[in-house]
Amino acid sequence: MTTYNLSAFAGVGAQFFDDNGTPLAGGKVYSYASGTTTLLTTYTTSAGTVANTNPIILNAGGRTPNEIWQATGILLKFVVYNSVNELIGTYDGVPSINDPFGINSQLGSVAGTNSITAAATPPLTAYTTGSIYSFIALNTNTGAATLSIDGLTATSITKNGTVALSAGDIQAGKMMLVEYDGTTFQLVNNIVYGGSITNGNIVSLTTPLAPANGGTGLATLTANNVLLGNGAAALQTIAPGTSGNVLASDGTTWSSTAPVIIPPTAIGQVPFSTNGTSYTATQKIVQATAQASTSGTSIDFTSIPSWVKRVTVIFNAVSTNGSSNVLVQLGAGSVATSGYASYCIYAVSGASSAAIGVSTGFAVYSNTTASLCGHMVFTLLSGSTWVCSGIIGSSPATVTSMVTGPVTLSGTLDRVRVTTVGGNTFTGGSLNIMYE
Repeated sequence: MTTYNLSAFAGVGAQFFDDNGTPLAGGKVYSYASGTTTLLTTYTTSAGTVANTNPIILNAGGRTPNEIWQATGILLKFVVYNSVNELIGTYDGVPSINDPFGINSQLGSVAGTNSITAAATPPLTAYTTGSIYSFIALNTNTGAATLSIDGLTATSITKNGTVALSAGDIQAGKMMLVEYDGTTFQLVNNIVYGGSITNGNIVSLTTPLAPANGGTGLATLTANNVLLGNGAAALQTIAPGTSGNVLASDGTTWSSTAPVIIPPTAIGQVPFSTNGTSYTATQKIVQATAQASTSGTSIDFTSIPSWVKRVTVIFNAVSTNGSSNVLVQLGAGSVATSGYASYCIYAVSGASSAAIGVSTGFAVYSNTTASLCGHMVFTLLSGSTWVCSGIIGSSPATVTSMVTGPVTLSGTLDRVRVTTVGGNTFTGGSLNIMYE
């Protein structure tokens, strides 16, 4: 049923004037469908039974002889002339006062999926820019869509300006809201029912946003929990656990774990790993027990750990009962007695320097009166190859030996031997090693 409201243009007692302020006696007021030159009738009362003349002829005071009522849901264009048909003004897109349909009209008889048809009450004769319509969708769209109201031209429905709709932007059984922008019907509420968002803020979600879409997959997050990525599956959380816990990795996953505290047992110890999986409190530089070099032909230091990368052999006033050299030999399971590329340069005070090369160990020049002091350092190059660098001095003969050279062992170093040659024996001093 058509209803009628007073026109917002000149409903009751309106008076018109020319440009000089003189009442527009005999003036003419035409009414057309908005945006057209099609005459459209207005009425004298809300009953809509008695039509105004078109044009309406103004009286001597420039007033309309009757009230102007127009059908709701229809926008009009009013054109005003003076009595000699000179244009005074044109006023388009005029609704009726408090028109419940002119601004927001729910459409009926909705049909179609992508080619949607509907009917307005009262029926439309043309689309008007700025008009807003709502409708309850019969089906969910599967792609780009159009809307035709009252048999008018099927017009594209767009979102975010001129972007064509995607499947699911219109939802079956849901209220959809469109506004005609002069070219297309822009879908106003597409994001409410799962449509896409362009440059928008998410205020709330009815279901958690999946990790694959950048969310957490969780409805709530427990305070102070740590979130862990889990591919496209729901995120995992780790609670803090006991006070003082740390986040620890086993190489695959993380967990809240009490920190491993390694108490020291001696001054200078540090946490140190000997197996690659755990730590112990160990001195980084470990000193063995010094051994007296006062008898015998060899002194051994064994049980050197496999992680050692450097060994230092220390001489303290070491002497022998003969003039043969002293050798330092390394071993892996047993002492190696060959394969050395040892080179010793020694200088005797007041005499020129000389050199000796030895393949059975790292040689130190000695004589019957020697008292050897100094050190040799053995550093792991790679694999089982060790390189020697040492300086040993003797007193009172004032001989200085500089020892260098490599040796490749059959396996991991685990022992060091200091030995005499030529049947000599040790007669004094002491030896020790340090390793790290």
